[in-house]
Amino acid sequence: MDDVLLGIVLQRLDEEPLPNEASNLLLAALDSDDALTAQLSAGASERRIAPAESSQLSAVPVGAYLRSLTVSGFRGIGPSATLEVAPGPGLTLVLGRNGSGKSSFAEALEVLLTGSLMRWARPAPAVVRDGWRSKHSEANAEIQAEFLIERTGKATVSRSWLAGASLEGSTAWLQRHGEKREAIGDLGWADELKQYRPFLSHAELEAFFSRPSELYDLLASVLGLEDLTTASSRLNAARKQREDALAAIKERLERLRARLGELDDERARACLAALTGKNWDIPAAISAATGVNFADDGRLDVLRRLTQLSVPTIADVSSTVACLRNAATRLEDVPGTEAGQALALANLLDAAMQHHHVHGDGDCPVCGRPGALTEQWRAETQEHVARLRNEAAAADAAMTASRLAVDHAMALVQQPPAILDESSTAGLDLEHARETWMEWANRRPSSADLATIVGLRTFADHLEMALPSLADAVKNLSEEAAHEIARREGKWAPIAADVASWCADAEPVLEASKLVASIKKARAWLVSATGDIRNARLAPLADQARATWAMLRQESNVDLGAFRLAGTSTQRKLELDVSIDGAPGAALGVMSQGEINALALSVFLPRATMAQSPFRFLVIDDPVQAMDPAKVDGLARALRQFAANRQVIVFTHDNRLAAAVRDLNIKATVMEVTRRPRSVVQVRQRLDPVEQALRDASALKSDPAVPAGVAMRVIPGLCRTAVEVALADGVWRRQLSAGRTRTEIEAELAEVRRFASLAALAMFGDANQDSRVLSRLNGLGRVFADTFQALNRGAHQPYTGDLRQLISETSRLITKLREIMQ
Repeated sequence: MDDVLLGIVLQRLDEEPLPNEASNLLLAALDSDDALTAQLSAGASERRIAPAESSQLSAVPVGAYLRSLTVSGFRGIGPSATLEVAPGPGLTLVLGRNGSGKSSFAEALEVLLTGSLMRWARPAPAVVRDGWRSKHSEANAEIQAEFLIERTGKATVSRSWLAGASLEGSTAWLQRHGEKREAIGDLGWADELKQYRPFLSHAELEAFFSRPSELYDLLASVLGLEDLTTASSRLNAARKQREDALAAIKERLERLRARLGELDDERARACLAALTGKNWDIPAAISAATGVNFADDGRLDVLRRLTQLSVPTIADVSSTVACLRNAATRLEDVPGTEAGQALALANLLDAAMQHHHVHGDGDCPVCGRPGALTEQWRAETQEHVARLRNEAAAADAAMTASRLAVDHAMALVQQPPAILDESSTAGLDLEHARETWMEWANRRPSSADLATIVGLRTFADHLEMALPSLADAVKNLSEEAAHEIARREGKWAPIAADVASWCADAEPVLEASKLVASIKKARAWLVSATGDIRNARLAPLADQARATWAMLRQESNVDLGAFRLAGTSTQRKLELDVSIDGAPGAALGVMSQGEINALALSVFLPRATMAQSPFRFLVIDDPVQAMDPAKVDGLARALRQFAANRQVIVFTHDNRLAAAVRDLNIKATVMEVTRRPRSVVQVRQRLDPVEQALRDASALKSDPAVPAGVAMRVIPGLCRTAVEVALADGVWRRQLSAGRTRTEIEAELAEVRRFASLAALAMFGDANQDSRVLSRLNGLGRVFADTFQALNRGAHQPYTGDLRQLISETSRLITKLREIMQ
């Protein structure tokens, strides 16, 4: 971005600040595509100071003038024909009747530089497009132009087509003086040919206001606001990309919601709840879709728990049953005494024997029977105690085994798990499993029964007989639950994958969409600023257009006011404030075609002659059509004004423009184009300013009504004017060829005050070498030096010599000067 435009934007941003995020995005968009991408990724976290400054300079570009144009095999020109024009500012009229080939020259220059014709931009009839090649030339078609470019000198540009090639199948090259050929694009005029288009055909004039958007683009392109419009396009693209992505995500979500709503699954319901409303809970949806951190307490959880139901294994039950039966058998093998009684009696007898051991034979200390404790009693009692202790141990072991077996068995017959009481079971029948389980658990014997042999054996039989029914019932229920889970998973898995995929896509889209509001603010600010800056920059162009219209309107009752570029996208257009006899009105609706053509020229000429344009030449084809005589005079005056610092070349079949130029005494070179059979085109100079001055001098000499005293003063002046024009043309040609700029040449010519200094500048390239002029002319022939001196004196005092001879010798002098100035 150029410094001036950047400064305007930053100053306006200080005056009309944006929120930080929008301001950062604006500055990044003004910088580059990469900068905006980076800023969009960083959001508001990165503060930008200003976009990078462009290295492009806003200085006036190097200018180029047309020197000659040679055409063969194109349009109405068959064999090679050349149009030579004087390089440098000035007006050249190229006259010729319709069909003479004059417009072929104008179109050839446009095709040479652009590869096509603007009037063919829209679909043109095949007969028009196919007629670009001359029917009277079987050789290759070629267009070649010689330009004189400031600071560079001569440059030749060529475009040619082999026989049978299409218009697009050309070969083009550029060759600067003394250098190798290179691509035509190296001229560096690609953008300028669009912005400052130096060509205007009559067809374009007529259509100038019929395509509002194209007229808008033509004017907007020269205002130097491309960086602003590019930045606006970047912001708009960023906004659209995010809004389109969000719209696509929402559209996908609608379809996803419909599928989720059709599915009877708590995960689907959870996803639907998370993704309904304006604020989507994407983490919750991901959790439900993937099962990670998903709190599932619904039917699916019941089904999963049902698949995890387990019952005692056959091995566990068989082992427990064997233990119960073994315990019963062992109890059955123990005498009817209880282990505790046997043990207590054994202990009592041990005490009695201890008493006998201490006190000897005697009465029983328990029952008091006399003489009961004897040695025989002691021996018998010892055998009885041993027998009692054996019985107590066997009974104790049997009871211990019984208790262990009962404990194991009781652990196997727990109550049905709570899951079998659930009612939300997705249609599964839990009743049979629950009842079977209750039958298994509730038919266990009481504690008293389990202390008996019969109770132990009955319990063992129950376990053995009830287990198969319980196992089958639980197995069937688990399998049904697993089948139901598989069925649900089959329906859920694809949707879960789509939910996860949608969430993965939605998260960055939602994050990116958070910047849309800031993008819109930045672009709205920029559009408003661009409109103001654009119309401020358009104002000088509009002023010049109004000044041009003032010359061209000539008796039109339409006044031209302010220009504005308005609208955007397909609605963009140029708004003109016009009034008809002082009253505001829609001028284009009531203006004649001649007035519209004049208005189009009023817009075209200032645009094409802007200082930023490298084209110091303008090519206008048939601008006179539909103009009345007054407007033709106005056109001549306008062309004179623009020809003061531009090379203006006008092609016309209408002799009224040439007549107006002559009648208004406007300096111009007039060329005439004629066409002979088989498209043989000839170009000759019809009216040269030098020849005009000499002819005017001859006419004065031949007119008996002109007093001798007048002729003696005026004729030498006309002859000197002819020489001065020839010398000035030589200066322009030689200086431009040497790479000098128009500004430099004009400045140097403006400094020349003396006739000899002008001759020195033309002959030697240095006005200060005036002392060498006469000697150089003497070297060519004394007559040339004498004539030069006579013309110099004749500008200050009457000429007393032969005026007719002076005119003749002036013509010879001009011829000789042109030879040495080549």
